[in-house]
Formats: sequence, C-alpha cells, structure tokens
Amino acid sequence: MLKLLRQGGARMRRQGLSPDDITETLRRYAAGQSLATIGRHFNVSAETVRTTLRKHGVTPRDPHGRER
Repeated sequence: MLKLLRQGGARMRRQGLSPDDITETLRRYAAGQSLATIGRHFNVSAETVRTTLRKHGVTPRDPHGRER
C-alpha cells in the first residue's frame, strides 16, 4: 500500500523508528542525550523517543533532575 501511495506522489508521514534506529536511540540515551536531541536526529518527536524507550524497558530520566 505504501509503495502505491509513494508512486502516486502522496506525501508520507515518518513511519517511526527502524530496528537500527531503535538500537541507536537506546545507545544515545544511555550516553546522556536528551529525548529532544535524539528525536531531532531521527526526525521524530521527543514523545516517540520516550515511547520507544519505555517499550524497551528504559525509564526516561526526569528532565529536571528530580528523583523518581
């Protein structure tokens, strides 16, 4: 279906993170990058990054440094 839409010239939304992107997202987050920085790198929202982290068992850091 996506192929047909592309061939017809339809503008497509980003389809989320690929498995390789997810691996890189987890690595970048563990290295201390913010959700927003990672999202910009992959052209997705910070919320998409947060959701991806949670799906892979990572609890996002508090952006204000508070204990959870």
